[in-house]
Amino acid sequence: MVGWIYLLSVLSNCVRISSADNGYYTAGVVEFRPAVTGGNSSQLLEENLLAYLALIKEANGTTDIIVFPEATLNTQLQLTAVPEANPNRSICDDDGVEDDKVAPFLRELACAAQEAHTYLVVNVKEREYCHNESLSCPSRGYNIYNSNVVFDRRGAIVSRYRKWNLYLEPYTNRTSEPEYATFETDFNVTFGHFICFDMLFYEPAQSLVERLGIHDIIVTKMFNSELPFLTATQFQQAWAWGNNVNLLASGASLPTSGITGSGIYAGRHGALARLMVANQTEGERKLLLARVPIWSAEADPVVDLDSVEHLLQNDLPLLQQQSILDFSSDLLPLFPGLVEWYSQKYYADLFCEFNISMFVNGNRPPKYYYRVVALMDRRRYEEEQYSLIRVCALYACRNSSVESCGMLNEETDREMVEFQAVRIRGNFVQRNRRLLMPNSLTESLYALQPTDMTWLQEDRSNGTTWAEVELTKPQELLAFGIYGNYFDEDNQEDNDKGTGTTKHSSKSLVLILLLSISIFIN
Repeated sequence: MVGWIYLLSVLSNCVRISSADNGYYTAGVVEFRPAVTGGNSSQLLEENLLAYLALIKEANGTTDIIVFPEATLNTQLQLTAVPEANPNRSICDDDGVEDDKVAPFLRELACAAQEAHTYLVVNVKEREYCHNESLSCPSRGYNIYNSNVVFDRRGAIVSRYRKWNLYLEPYTNRTSEPEYATFETDFNVTFGHFICFDMLFYEPAQSLVERLGIHDIIVTKMFNSELPFLTATQFQQAWAWGNNVNLLASGASLPTSGITGSGIYAGRHGALARLMVANQTEGERKLLLARVPIWSAEADPVVDLDSVEHLLQNDLPLLQQQSILDFSSDLLPLFPGLVEWYSQKYYADLFCEFNISMFVNGNRPPKYYYRVVALMDRRRYEEEQYSLIRVCALYACRNSSVESCGMLNEETDREMVEFQAVRIRGNFVQRNRRLLMPNSLTESLYALQPTDMTWLQEDRSNGTTWAEVELTKPQELLAFGIYGNYFDEDNQEDNDKGTGTTKHSSKSLVLILLLSISIFIN
């Protein structure tokens, strides 16, 4: 009888694994609302854990991999050890794990991965004890890391990653060098993974693609969206398209703090599933599923594109890029009827060309005014981290003033401008560490699909890259253009001027507030 049970188990596993044998695998990413009030830290952890387990069960054993977001499980009051990767040892088996510092909730998730027979990615607050005599050891005797943990189908840890680029994370440590976290799967896909803010920098995110050749990327996020170019799913889709990689992005869901955004993307083939939660006070706990093509240089896969409902999303607190006030921009003329506009703009070594046709309904005032920009700007992030951006784009403003740009307009009695045709070209200087991306955003706070726009990029022998993005269907837009992130290039002139500093509202302090709330209610 035992032999038959074992045989049935093996056959069941083979059936599940075979779902990826046809050139695709099934992925799930979770948009997750963490519990932040209503109990002490132990009770909040328990609520989050039970919700995690319910969402894993909701997949009903159909997934090859499920990804949960950053900072939505435990806090610094409920830390856990995370053993090094060991595919030969499942931490679901209590007898197989000697380290009693592994928290029970981590073991429960390992067992959930085993029961659902799926790879599982979760983000935790990790504690690693160290020696006080070590220069890198805090006086408290341990390091706290923001860590991704990956379980295989048996509940074994097959990868661990500790976040390198920290963002408003007090008391959290970094490793001495950035880690490059990858893991292989039984469905012939190798994944790389990192956490949230890492996506804006070369190390380790871009290195996984360019240096290690990884074509399937996972990112766990608690992301503060910023207009006009860096809202969550807008940036996720642009990054996946620019790198032409599959991207599984799981986001925390706290819309009153401007935090939301999850999706599954198939590189230049488009978004397979997306979610931005707006116009509501409470986030969601939702599993997004998609059939993802296994990457092949020769293949042109058939994909089922996401068909999100394009609702007006005008009630989501978003950051505003502060240096937008310093942009050398031109205001597009708005008068009733069809407006044709052409311009060439130069900024330092950047050349941009704009060819725009738009229809303005004169019955009501326009909801947005628009500017175009050729921009080279030194972006400053947290912890004195920088990158240089080069941008050719148009973007929306509430009115004709530059102060109103990069802000949503909540007025509903105004008319959206419809862009009939837009073609933006740019000549971008080549650098070793650089990423050019098509960047678009509609009033629904989603980017355009490849069915709505085209993207061309060609390196030239004179040390420049010619890029072109073109609208193929009439659209109502908040942003459209070419976004270039030059990761290591330093522009001292812009630094001396003090430009490029990101403006953070009080909403951007949510990571600190979550921790503070937990401390006070414990």
